[in-house]
Amino acid sequence: MTDQTVTSAVATQEPQPVVLLRSYQDRFAVILPDHIEAKQFVGLAAAALYRDPALMTAANNNPGAFANAMLRCASLGHQPGTDEFYLIPRRNKKNNNRTEVQGIEGYRGIVERMYRSGAVSSVIVREVCEHDHFRFVEGMTDRPIHSWDMWHPENRGPMVGVYAYAILNTGAVSRVAILSQADVMAARDNSDGATSDHSPWNRLDAGKALPQFQGRSMWWKTAARRLEPWVPTSAEYRREQLRAAVAAENERRTGTPTVVQQVPAENLVDADGVIHDGELLDPDAKAADERWLAGEKPTEVPD
Repeated sequence: MTDQTVTSAVATQEPQPVVLLRSYQDRFAVILPDHIEAKQFVGLAAAALYRDPALMTAANNNPGAFANAMLRCASLGHQPGTDEFYLIPRRNKKNNNRTEVQGIEGYRGIVERMYRSGAVSSVIVREVCEHDHFRFVEGMTDRPIHSWDMWHPENRGPMVGVYAYAILNTGAVSRVAILSQADVMAARDNSDGATSDHSPWNRLDAGKALPQFQGRSMWWKTAARRLEPWVPTSAEYRREQLRAAVAAENERRTGTPTVVQQVPAENLVDADGVIHDGELLDPDAKAADERWLAGEKPTEVPD
């Protein structure tokens, strides 16, 4: 039996969605960032299909939707079927209520893109529970002060909010994204398939012993998504790298330096006092912040 015959025989034994994946491998190679090989990407996606018969059926029901989900995963630079990018079967009422594959970027994926930008040193995403100690005064502290009973999470009570912020390589702290329980529930209500058994919203992230943390990863994701506009991500970073490469190539060809328009410093600080280069726009606000962190309670802020 020739190699070609063996290959054809194996291909006929593979489910159609897996065959589709292999046919798209060259396209994935063009889109994927350097840290993920196309062959590895296809293998992970195939493994996710074989692991979940419901997902395999959904991919077979609508190969186009499956291919679109995989292309989006590749464009974001994630590994499919992981906490970075979920592959979930969802029912489509427009397609006779048959299940189709939907790709959902997880909170780990959002955070990963922030780290891959090369401009972020740390990302903090944390839920706030009813009995936690939490304090944040916008304009006076650059990040929340948050503590809880770490050894007895069952005493923390139900989740009442969530926050996220990033520390940049310059030492500056990004804007803090804070969401209440109502904010998170509004995001949940706007999410397609949130009531599905397969939805991460309904997963017991801390186990059956702590049902109050159901869907905690989606609370984190919601906060990370709100933080995303305020920090660099890998997609933005790649665009800037491309612009720089084009400018360098134009300069090499023409011998004329490319003029880069500089943004005035005052335009980098918005009306809410976002930190620029590690400093607050208002020196008095910075001084008040330092006094508060040193233990001096500001008279204008009630307990």
